[in-house]
Amino acid sequence: MSLNVKSSIISHSGYINEKIIIEKGDQLRTFFNSDIHKSRKIFSIYMELIQNIFYYSCEKTNVNGQSCSVGSIDVEYDNNKYIIKSRNKAENKFIENIKNKFPLINSLSKEQLRKLKIETRREPQAPLSKGAGIGLIQLAILSGNPLNIFFEKIDDSFSYYNIHITFSKI
Repeated sequence: MSLNVKSSIISHSGYINEKIIIEKGDQLRTFFNSDIHKSRKIFSIYMELIQNIFYYSCEKTNVNGQSCSVGSIDVEYDNNKYIIKSRNKAENKFIENIKNKFPLINSLSKEQLRKLKIETRREPQAPLSKGAGIGLIQLAILSGNPLNIFFEKIDDSFSYYNIHITFSKI
């Protein structure tokens, strides 16, 4: 399918469970079925972002007796570029760790990012870290562009954690 105007390809806001991850992933694959390279890249970024919500969102809801994370994910096309956005609630005590990681990640070349990924895997997890940071590095490698990460303060305890990944050529 050829896209020439701003359009939403996938949009989901609410609880995230395995079923939602699979459904939205299948919709992406169907949408891009004629371009396997584009499908793989967008699907990989989508999976990294939706798994971030699934594992790390501090907002939970009960769905049929199962605790599910809450957040949003959007895949859009606008002005010859794809934008994949995620948003979830995060505890403020974890935000500084994330803020400290992404400027370094944004300053590195693809080869340097690959080296950082290997080094990061070898390191013990930092205090007040819910993850090793490998996902952010992988997003930068996949997109080939700087990460757009920002936080919207809700109160003294929580903020919305936003990640926007943009790329123009696949």
